Amino acid sequence: MTMKFPRNGSAAANTVLVCAGALLGTALTWWVAPRAGSVDAFGPAASANSPETRSSARGTALSPRADGSFLSSQPAPPLDVLTPTERAARFHKAGAEAAKKDLQAALAEAAGISSRQDQLEFYRGLYGVWAALDPVAALDFAQANFPAGQLLSDTIGIAMNKWADNNPRAAWVWADQHLSGPLKERAMNDLMAGLTRRSPEQAAAWIEASGLTSQPLITTFVSTWAERDPVAAAKWAMNLPPGTARSTAVVTAASAMALNDPKKATKTFADELAKGDRNLAIAITDPWATSDPAATSKWVESLPDGPAKNEAAATLATVWAASDIKAAVAWSESITDADTRRQVIAHIGTTWGAIEPESALQWLGTLPAQQSSDGITGAMYSWAGTDPAGMQDWINQSATGSLTDRARQSLGDVLTQTNQPDAMTMALGMSSEVARNESLARYFREWRKRDDAAAQDWLQSNWSTLPASAQTQLAAVQGKAVISK
Repeated sequence: MTMKFPRNGSAAANTVLVCAGALLGTALTWWVAPRAGSVDAFGPAASANSPETRSSARGTALSPRADGSFLSSQPAPPLDVLTPTERAARFHKAGAEAAKKDLQAALAEAAGISSRQDQLEFYRGLYGVWAALDPVAALDFAQANFPAGQLLSDTIGIAMNKWADNNPRAAWVWADQHLSGPLKERAMNDLMAGLTRRSPEQAAAWIEASGLTSQPLITTFVSTWAERDPVAAAKWAMNLPPGTARSTAVVTAASAMALNDPKKATKTFADELAKGDRNLAIAITDPWATSDPAATSKWVESLPDGPAKNEAAATLATVWAASDIKAAVAWSESITDADTRRQVIAHIGTTWGAIEPESALQWLGTLPAQQSSDGITGAMYSWAGTDPAGMQDWINQSATGSLTDRARQSLGDVLTQTNQPDAMTMALGMSSEVARNESLARYFREWRKRDDAAAQDWLQSNWSTLPASAQTQLAAVQGKAVISK
């Protein structure tokens, strides 16, 4: 049977899919500032409670104001020649200017903007002004008039951030009483960011007095403080009593410091690193590896042997392999500790497998089996996830054997989530009877959870062609109850 698979994008483009898990950037986005972005789906902003709309926002964004002047000192260029960032800034500024002049007219103008992204930016500017003057009214209007989505989330976040400048406790109480779920979490984080920017010492005292242990709030507080004073943020984090809050704060502070001065981070957190904190080692390695992998490798090698060193090395391997595979491979050959080298090879193989899978497998094939096994598995799964059609071609052209069986299993494991019949066919082609039967049983069990009737139909249609040992194993799975997904 010839199977057709949809081809993904280029292997190079798909590298992002594999490397994203290792890139642990912790920079937070604050919605108060204007920025461009993709259009998010939210419905019309107007409702029965909103002011009467006007025809277009171009009068605010592009035309002269009542006094004859433009929003900038020079006449604004047409929107179609602006970059997305410039366009976002234009509507953000227009919203702020309109709110300062006449709030009700500004709300009416916002409701009439046809482009959802332009409307979002206009509201962001408008809410930056309104919430600073009357956050309660701004929040009430958002809840009454905006549907769930980015518009509601952003406007509430802006209002909470502004309210934190004057009365953070009242803002906290309001959010606790009026919001729930992700919207509440976002609002609390925005409130914490606003309070921290105004007075990190006051925010720290509040956290300590209230006994807050929320990891998102601790992360927001420390990362915001570290933007201004990374040393003070790090000192506060390390002075917390042992526990989850302290671990979160230390890792966040280290990551923020490493973004700008990784060597300083290694010295500041030297005592913590000596304790073998894996998350801390990763937090420093990840941003440093992006900017200077060679220097990072020397630091990683200086760490004491153990889980923290292995995790740091694995993180470096993933980041380095994505940017310079030859250098990453050369570094792996210099590692003397067996456990560290095995983890590094596994992560290089996984990353390389999404870029140049055949080259990755060729390299892994030159290494001793005890070093390359995990790397081969990682490369196979990366290949199956990013280019199933290319992997299918390779399987069809390769001789049967253990390596091809591993490829069939990797591709079958991916296909069982979307195309169960083809996953079963992948398993049937394995040369190892044990591997074949185990894979068939797993795929059939998964298929039954998703669509029991279709799985049973396949089994009945193919029963006579199945090997006897496969029939035995599948019959055992067929007789067991499953819980549908």
